Amino acid sequence: MTPAGDLFPALELSQHPANRLEPDQGNGLLRLHIAEVREPTDFELTLSTPGLRRPVTITRRISADTVIQPRLEWDVSALLALKEPRSQVFRVRLAARSMAPIERNYQVRVHPLDEALYYVREGDARIDLGWAFAAWVDPGDPIVDQLLDLAGIDPATVAASSMDRIERIRLARLLWIALEQRGLRYADEGAGLSQGPLIYSQRVRLLSSTWIERVANCMDGSVLIASALERLGIGSLLVLVPGHAFVGFYVDDDRREAEFLETTLLGFNRPGAGVDESVGQIRRRANTGFEAARTAGRERYQRARAKLDGKHRPDFALIDVSTARAYGIMPLAIGRGERAANAPVASFAPLLQAKPSGRLP
Repeated sequence: MTPAGDLFPALELSQHPANRLEPDQGNGLLRLHIAEVREPTDFELTLSTPGLRRPVTITRRISADTVIQPRLEWDVSALLALKEPRSQVFRVRLAARSMAPIERNYQVRVHPLDEALYYVREGDARIDLGWAFAAWVDPGDPIVDQLLDLAGIDPATVAASSMDRIERIRLARLLWIALEQRGLRYADEGAGLSQGPLIYSQRVRLLSSTWIERVANCMDGSVLIASALERLGIGSLLVLVPGHAFVGFYVDDDRREAEFLETTLLGFNRPGAGVDESVGQIRRRANTGFEAARTAGRERYQRARAKLDGKHRPDFALIDVSTARAYGIMPLAIGRGERAANAPVASFAPLLQAKPSGRLP
């Protein structure tokens, strides 16, 4: 297993279903090596552990040493109840007509759905999984509908109109104001769950949790805003810097210019407990906060820009959501089976067929 002894179900659920049709088409972080095969033999491999919908069964004729990459089918309802990593037994059984079954038990830790593994150092290997953050960006989530409704934005009207820089910034501003009206506040809670030296992982709330709890760390706020922007046809970016994340969005059709928002400024100058604000007061405060977030986001991006070249990961990363989709990273809801695999995940561009250029906005 990579990382050794740890399973992150969100990585399986972020893969487009078309990439995982067969039980031996996993993501490669779980591998089984069948050795000392001396003649062609029909093997049956069975894997089981708590939290799966059913045991995984792979039947294959093998004539030499073989590495199999199983795909695990997770029970999402069981995973949603998982609030912290859980230690459990992972069972492997290999059977063939010509031999007694071989059984092995391994102790593993299964991580909850709100934990994103984004980088692994293991031996000489360096595995960059940062694109998986796009799985938490879900323009089709019902929470996005609620946010757009609160913002007074009709996505159908937006889709039928052309958008210039001013219009895209106006829409982003309306979203920001709506989040302030919702009472969303930034929580400095140390979202980085593991910061090396082997595993780098980050807590990312599902959109429904952020909306209901009205609390967001830097990544929670970023993926929520990115989800709404994507729904409106505005390409979005997630930017990772040491210990922090913020959101960006393209303001031109060519994707050469972008604005950035510092989501830690959600709740900017909010009065203390017990002080009621009128809608007008919230809007005025939110307008000021939005401009402060734009300024802070722009400055933070400019400081980080030189290191967003892919050579300074995991500390620095720029994740273009459309590029992540081109790599097959889908919203978790599709992986959970809550939405059809052919459901649109963005309205502004089809999946890209080739690796996009690495230019920065």
